[in-house]
Amino acid sequence: MKLNLRWKSMIIISCCLLLVLAGCGSAKDAATTADGKTKITFYTWYTKDQFHWDDVYAAWQKKNPDIEVQYVGLSEKSDTDEYIKKLDLAAGSGDPIDVVMVNNANTYAQRVDMGLFAPLDDLIDFKYEDEYLADFAVDGKRYALPGKRAITYVLLNKDRLDKAGLKVPTDWTWDEFREYAKKLTAPDHSYYGVYFHTWASQTLLELLNQPENNSYLKADGTSNMDDPNFRASFELRYNAEHEDKSAVPYSDAISQKLNYRDQFLGGSASMLVMGSWMNSNIAGSKESAPDFKVAVAPYPKNSADTKEIYSSNDYDYYGIGAGSDKQDASMKFIRWMTTEGIQAQGTDISSWQKADVSKALESIINNGTHPENVDLDSLIYTFKVSKGINKAPAVPYLSEIEQEVNAEFEKYILQKQDIDTTITNAKAIVQQIIDANKS
Repeated sequence: MKLNLRWKSMIIISCCLLLVLAGCGSAKDAATTADGKTKITFYTWYTKDQFHWDDVYAAWQKKNPDIEVQYVGLSEKSDTDEYIKKLDLAAGSGDPIDVVMVNNANTYAQRVDMGLFAPLDDLIDFKYEDEYLADFAVDGKRYALPGKRAITYVLLNKDRLDKAGLKVPTDWTWDEFREYAKKLTAPDHSYYGVYFHTWASQTLLELLNQPENNSYLKADGTSNMDDPNFRASFELRYNAEHEDKSAVPYSDAISQKLNYRDQFLGGSASMLVMGSWMNSNIAGSKESAPDFKVAVAPYPKNSADTKEIYSSNDYDYYGIGAGSDKQDASMKFIRWMTTEGIQAQGTDISSWQKADVSKALESIINNGTHPENVDLDSLIYTFKVSKGINKAPAVPYLSEIEQEVNAEFEKYILQKQDIDTTITNAKAIVQQIIDANKS
């Protein structure tokens, strides 16, 4: 792959700026402990409490007492943007990065292209396709194993469903979703039917349930902007907000920097289209808990005639730093972490094919402060019927495409330009970026 100069310049500038900052949490300790154990570093954005590190590490040490893992959390707020900036700085400074996590395909592809990850192919001693639900090969080489699996689903305030006489959806379309959103909006707009977040992915809702061609690019790297569901996705957001008056205004979301968790858990929105990392949130925590019953519905279809229910799958990526001189020990840890480790963690659903999903979901909900507030049957059902889509391989410049297309969407949703202009501009921008990055 070929990283464009604009991206490289941004990374260099960011690293130079970050060099003046202190407290990056870097790890430069000895490679072995006093009693001769192998010592590896583990870089992540999670805090130890959020990761349940004490429980995870105790389970690891029982089976692997000869390998000590130094936890390097680079963000006190679990902010992935802050984490990536500090990770780039640590890599540029030559810090010993043995195990490293990233949380999305774009960041992963960019860091593979930058040389941050070591290839794993020579370290994999198992039949990959029989073990994991996702494959992160880049140009035919694997650089990471999949961690947690998050599907996209719809969370619903069941108390308001019951009040409106609505059933928990088990198979529905976006048109039906819009009708639910209207009926779940308060007449005085003291709460809305739905909250859509500001992420670029939330502008592609009718693309993200297509088994193929579900992003800006097709699998062969050509533009996918002629897909009519780009327009449909943009129009879905626009119509819900401006015609139905059932969606929290986008202008409020960006000007007030609204938090999607707070919008749903606090009752400002009756529905939320989000990833299943919300499982632990809906079960309640010390920080927050819903004071209503929460139901879960599968991702809506574009057409009622579609047989399967498809949902975007997101993953955490566990890899080995390219400069690590302890690759065997590091591989042992990421293999364990992406199989038994996630189950010991008890907060997420594993991408390991041998994991018991129903049991894991029950454990996650029951570990919450208010498990009785979750309709567990609807949650388990949603996971069982949701099929993953085949995402096109990520390219280093996909983030640039997202940023530029999202800027056009913002003009549309804020009523600064019409849909035809928006789609025309977006198509041209995507093609320009593709052409600029051709090798």
